[in-house]
Amino acid sequence: MKRVKFLVSLILVMAVLVGQVSAVFAAADLITGTVQSITLETNVNTAVTTVLITLLDNGASQKVRVNIDSAIALGLVILGGDGNPVINEAILGQQLEVNSSTVISEEQLHQHPVGDALATFFSDIIDLNYETIMTVHDEGIGFGVIAQALWLTKKLDGNADLFLAIITAKKTKDFSAFVLEDGTSPENWGQFKKAVMDDKKGKPSVVMAIKDNNENNNASANGTNNGNGNGRDKDRENNGKGNGKDK
Repeated sequence: MKRVKFLVSLILVMAVLVGQVSAVFAAADLITGTVQSITLETNVNTAVTTVLITLLDNGASQKVRVNIDSAIALGLVILGGDGNPVINEAILGQQLEVNSSTVISEEQLHQHPVGDALATFFSDIIDLNYETIMTVHDEGIGFGVIAQALWLTKKLDGNADLFLAIITAKKTKDFSAFVLEDGTSPENWGQFKKAVMDDKKGKPSVVMAIKDNNENNNASANGTNNGNGNGRDKDRENNGKGNGKDK
C-alpha cells in the first residue's frame, strides 16, 4: 500500500512536469494583438521546442514565447500526421489573447524545463534551487531519481543539504549516514525509501538523517588533547628524573 502511495505521488509530480504547470497562478493579465508571425524554435542546449509569436497591438509590435502545449491550445500550432508540431498559418492576421502566466521568460528559455519544474514544485525545500538540481543532473543522475530524492527530502522535512546527502548515498550505495529506529542503517535504496515512506506512526522510520559531524570533530579533539596530556606527563616524568640526578 505504501509503495502504491509513493508511486501515485511520483506520478502526480511527473504530471506537473509534463504539463509544465507551476503551482497555482493568480489571475493573470492578457496579452492581446494581431498575430503577425509564428516561429518554432528549438533550444540547442535543452532540445526543447517553443513557439515565438509576434503580435501587433495599436501599431506596437511585441514578441511573446509559449510552450508547445500552450501554442496548440491557442490554435497557433497543430500536430502533423507524424505527430510533430506544424505552424497553423490560418491564424495569421487574427486577433489573439495570450495569458501572461503561460509566457516563457528569457531566463526560463535557457533552463531545462524538467529541472525548472522540479525546482518550482519543491520550492518549499530550504536552500533548494534550479542550479542545485541541474548540477546533480549534470553529474549523471536522472530526473526520475532526482524527483524521488526530492520527495524523500520533503518527507523528512529536510533542506538542500539533505537532498544532496540522499543523492550521494544513492550514487555510492552507502546509506550509513542515515540511521533507523533500531540503530542500523538501510542497506540499499529500496530499504531507504521504504523506511522514509513508512508512516505507520505518523512519521518516517529514519530517526536521524546525516550523522552529526561534530561527533567526529569532538573525537578528534579529545584524541589530540589526550595526546598533549600524555606528552606533558612525560615531560613531568623526565623533569622528575633529572631532578633526581641533580640530587
